[in-house]
Amino acid sequence: MPIVTFSDGPSAQAGEGYCDFCRQAKDTLSPEPPELFIVTVEELETGAKMGCKTCYFRCRAISTFYTSSETQVEFSRLRYFTFDNHVFYEIFKMPGTEDAEFAMISERSVLPGNTGSEQTFWTIESWVQECLSEHEVCGIRSRSPYFPKRVLDVSNGQLVLREELDEAYYACLSHCWGPSQSPIRTLTTTIDDFKKNIPWSSLSKTFQDAVDICRRLHIDYVWIDSLCIIQDSDEDWSTESMKMASIYENAYLTIAATKSTDGAGGCYSSTDPESVFCRPIVENLVYCSKRPPEFNMFNRQRDWPLLTRAWVYQEMRLSPIVLHFGSEEIIWQCRHGRRSESRSNDSDAPTTLTYNDRYLSESDLFSWYNTVYEYSHLSLTFEKDRFAALAAVAQREATTRGLDGEFLLGLWKDKLLHDLLWQIVPHQQLRRRIMSRVTWPWLGRNRALRLLDCTSLIYTDIQYTGSPYLGRYEKAILHLRGPLIATTLAEIGHDGIRGLSDGQSQFILGDIRFLPIHQTDVDIYADSGPIVDSNREVYFLPIAIMTDVIFSLLGLVLIRSQTESSPEFEYERIGSISMQAIEDSSNVPPRPMPEARFEAASTRLISHLSNLKSAHIKLV
Repeated sequence: MPIVTFSDGPSAQAGEGYCDFCRQAKDTLSPEPPELFIVTVEELETGAKMGCKTCYFRCRAISTFYTSSETQVEFSRLRYFTFDNHVFYEIFKMPGTEDAEFAMISERSVLPGNTGSEQTFWTIESWVQECLSEHEVCGIRSRSPYFPKRVLDVSNGQLVLREELDEAYYACLSHCWGPSQSPIRTLTTTIDDFKKNIPWSSLSKTFQDAVDICRRLHIDYVWIDSLCIIQDSDEDWSTESMKMASIYENAYLTIAATKSTDGAGGCYSSTDPESVFCRPIVENLVYCSKRPPEFNMFNRQRDWPLLTRAWVYQEMRLSPIVLHFGSEEIIWQCRHGRRSESRSNDSDAPTTLTYNDRYLSESDLFSWYNTVYEYSHLSLTFEKDRFAALAAVAQREATTRGLDGEFLLGLWKDKLLHDLLWQIVPHQQLRRRIMSRVTWPWLGRNRALRLLDCTSLIYTDIQYTGSPYLGRYEKAILHLRGPLIATTLAEIGHDGIRGLSDGQSQFILGDIRFLPIHQTDVDIYADSGPIVDSNREVYFLPIAIMTDVIFSLLGLVLIRSQTESSPEFEYERIGSISMQAIEDSSNVPPRPMPEARFEAASTRLISHLSNLKSAHIKLV
């Protein structure tokens, strides 16, 4: 089909220019077309023949892709379309194009075809200069003169491990070790040799590419974890791992091998020709081509595997600048926003390099609950590293909390009762399969709660081995005081939502009736299901009231420890529970308590709980 302009297309009826469907859906060549538009090719062709500009425009866009008139195509505004929800095509203008008729079409740059090209590095240099001159929030010029204990010296063609340098200009590498866990490593037996020379052939493809990137950007030093921490020295590992926050925060930039699952994948890649080739829709104005992989949390496993790893989370959170090397393009991410070679993945939203692009306030961005929610989705090869891989972020969190901000295995002393109400959300994979030594850490629930005076923290008894942020301990006990209400899992339900239609499951406190409407989250599981018998006696420890739209009582579900050495009053957490107050027991299904009764109900409930016998609880 020859290249045409709109003047070559069909003539619309006088005074119209759009078919009835497009006009009614406001799906026109305007600045605000609908978010989603699903149509068959035949319907587009019919609209185009009637003189509809939008249908004709879309026909031009898909003309080289569809196979039959019955093919269904989904458009997102006038920018993207897909036939299968797997491969997406992008409609765009070249940078600098000015045409009033297509003002709603976004600009996009043509990809060079390889992320190691000279054009790519010219683009990187332009981003560096923009960040230096315009982004005060990124703080490149004002960064402290911190330098790691060890770095890899890549200047003047050499490759050696240096110690105790007094420099201030280095890069970091963020990478996946891979299933084999066997990148070249500095050991007590190799460190002296590495201080003289590291053979180029011994480096993985990712390490070789990282060295090349540093040299091309005129960066003489790079910090790589496996080479700059002595891997068979517990003392060196413990010391240096606690410096991660300073190392990443003060790096000039962090190079991320984001496309690679291990060291063999490297940083550089060739772009899919379909993403490079530009098909003309309107001559010299509008084009379409395959969209590069979208940079978001939903495509991490497939397109950005580095971002699925838990160890990488703190590297992304703390690095002021990250240079992502993807499978088809590079992406620059800094505190000011995000830039991509194609412009398809650009974002001006302020970010702390977490996994959410939505705009968040400063307090929300650094919220511990937001941190835990994001982090708990990520993968670890060794579960013992769960705290260590977040230690740097926890350190920085502690500086914002003041003297009372003591870190307690993922929770915080100044908010401990609130933090204890963590729960496992349904789609998370994390679940304790067997009893661990400590049962009360460690996720978060971010809600506005009214804590009950009847339950309080007496003191903590935790004996750490090393830094508290690494999560290694000999003993960890919380001493609480509060009313313990005996019940069973059969009575309160477990691991499943009980609806208001279930009028038989009622739990009475004082004169208030409750349903376990949200759920009892039993977080101790064996392969065949909960390891706690549903008829075994458990204890409900009330902690807080929530009056946000509904009136709910929240607390912990505990069982008595049954080990031979367990003293009296020692309990284990097996879950959390949220129970909704109901109006009365005569309604089937029961109705939620009206909001007008919340205040009076709160007063009666607090009075009832305060009159219950208070127990000393040792939570292990």
